Amino acid sequence: MMNGFGPGRCGQFDAMSGGDWWWAGFMMIFWLAVLVLLIWAVVRLGRAIGTDRGAADPATAQASAGEMLDRRYASGEIDTATYTEMRARLEGREPDGS
Repeated sequence: MMNGFGPGRCGQFDAMSGGDWWWAGFMMIFWLAVLVLLIWAVVRLGRAIGTDRGAADPATAQASAGEMLDRRYASGEIDTATYTEMRARLEGREPDGS
């Protein structure tokens, strides 16, 4: 046929006639994979940025709490008994019974 429909040269179909239907499916899967990869990268980057803002290491968080407790005691905001009890809890031991 000379009008562009049906078999072309050598009896093959053109892309719109269904000869290369698998290519359209492959491209759809490819772009879906690209989209999923992009979303994954954005989420991972967001989590990495969010982790930098807080204390990720528990030892660092404990040191910060200890420093805060020391400052409160030094400024007179808490008394010695409260300081001793809170310090013992931060260090993971039972406070002395007073």
